[in-house]
Amino acid sequence: MKDLLKRIKLDAIVSAAACITFGIVLILWPVQVTTIACQFIAVIIAILGAVRVISYIMESEAKHRLNLPLGLVLFVIGIWIFLKPASIQNMLLIGIGVVLFVHGLQAMRYAFYAKSNGYLQWWQLLMMALLGMGLGIACIVDCFGIISMTLTLVGVALVYDGVTLLWVISRVQKAARRVKREVQEWDAVESDITAERDL
Repeated sequence: MKDLLKRIKLDAIVSAAACITFGIVLILWPVQVTTIACQFIAVIIAILGAVRVISYIMESEAKHRLNLPLGLVLFVIGIWIFLKPASIQNMLLIGIGVVLFVHGLQAMRYAFYAKSNGYLQWWQLLMMALLGMGLGIACIVDCFGIISMTLTLVGVALVYDGVTLLWVISRVQKAARRVKREVQEWDAVESDITAERDL
């Protein structure tokens, strides 16, 4: 039982809370959020490129020949993405889809943990997990233009994913506590029986 409780880690709860928060922000400001996120990535790429160029200039003795061309390429790509953030929005959508799918797998694992601990409604948890995985796949597929998912719907999917993960964790913890309590009660009864025999 202790092993089961240890598997329900704080990182899963923090991850679920982050998904809910980002999902709400995406629902309220879909275009602004994706633009800022893409531009943030662009700035990082441009900085990496600039660092390589500066590194090439500063190294007077042993210059790495690849630093200059690679740095220039990264810098130009960063500037291009910053000016046209929509060019990598598909990559952002893929990232969100992967997160949703992984959380779905995690929720599925917790659902089976709940089943092994006697939680009768474990199949409901499994269905929610499968739906979360389906939303993740839909986000990944949507980047190829097959499905018409708006960013607002992606935000809704993130909120659903976070809430579902928190709900599954709470049900698993409830089932684990119930089993632990039953074991403790059984141990107490056995101790009483043993004490009476000794008398």
